[in-house]
Amino acid sequence: MLNFLPAWLTLPVLVMLYKPLCRLLPGLDRDAYVRRTVEAGNRFYARRFRRTLYSQRLLFLPYCLRAANCPTIIDPEQGLVCPPECELGCRLGEMRRLALNLGYRDAYIVVSGRLHKQKGVLRSRNFLTRRIEEHQPRGVIGCLCSRDLREKYLKPETIAAKGTLGQHGTPVIPQVCLLDNSRCRGSQVNWQHLEQLIRSQD
Repeated sequence: MLNFLPAWLTLPVLVMLYKPLCRLLPGLDRDAYVRRTVEAGNRFYARRFRRTLYSQRLLFLPYCLRAANCPTIIDPEQGLVCPPECELGCRLGEMRRLALNLGYRDAYIVVSGRLHKQKGVLRSRNFLTRRIEEHQPRGVIGCLCSRDLREKYLKPETIAAKGTLGQHGTPVIPQVCLLDNSRCRGSQVNWQHLEQLIRSQD
């Protein structure tokens, strides 16, 4: 798709065409389209992201990857907080610790505000933009499902050559790791790919 375009044009064209194509083609495979857009975006920003120091990065992970019987505590400002005595050995906690041990500015497990309104948790997009404004990172890794990506972030005004979020917050150099599905429970991810993104550096 759009292989004839130079790399710097592929991403904005895919983003701009998304909504018109959805209206014109009701049967459009939106998940496949979003995955193609993520591939283009990751390639477009990859070199600058690898050159970004660990200390200038943030990592955002989804709470839907938590282990069964997860004893985490929901904190409105910190997201899902892993208790130090937890012995579940879940991969979600491992990825967060990996990022922090490498020197990331911070790593958050993002909670859905829709599911936890009673606890005063922000909607995930507002949570992300607030943490980005607070930490002022240069690079961000986001791990999320294709549905969240297309509903909250796949908009022309959030994409620019200098980074994503645009007028909605501090521009950051992104890398995205998509979940295998959009189920809020039982989600899966390619952990090896996620770890590669976290470690990636020139």
